[in-house]
Amino acid sequence: MQEPTVVRLSEFDTRLLDELSHVEAEAFGEGGLNHWTFPVFIRHGAVFMLKCGDALCGVADVLKDWKDPELAFIVGFAIQRGKRGMGFGTQFIHELIRRLRDEGIKKIQLTVDPECEQAISIYRKAGFKQIAELADEYGPGIDRLLYELDLNKLN
Repeated sequence: MQEPTVVRLSEFDTRLLDELSHVEAEAFGEGGLNHWTFPVFIRHGAVFMLKCGDALCGVADVLKDWKDPELAFIVGFAIQRGKRGMGFGTQFIHELIRRLRDEGIKKIQLTVDPECEQAISIYRKAGFKQIAELADEYGPGIDRLLYELDLNKLN
């Protein structure tokens, strides 16, 4: 079996947008990126794709912080439903961290659903620490946990 690879997108087509949007919709419902928002992120943010051979296995959407250019915020991080629980999330987050560090990022933040134990486990194993609880972050009753990884404290 071919080792998964991570690709930072600089170009896209309709078929790819369909695939990316599908993975985001599986993970985040209406809160995920879509045909309207992916082009903006690809051009002005960063979209990383985890590929398993020729197939899309995962996607990560990242923005730099305007107030702190050494801080990156992972807007979305998702593994395709049929590929979850196979170690792809762990591989993907570690490669994403490496690439962001190589681009001069010193801290990475993300939010996660407090009920999503699988994602929380991946982030904790990668070194992320919970720094806040965000009540009603995405509307009434939609709470999130804020996690941060200080890359200066990694080996």
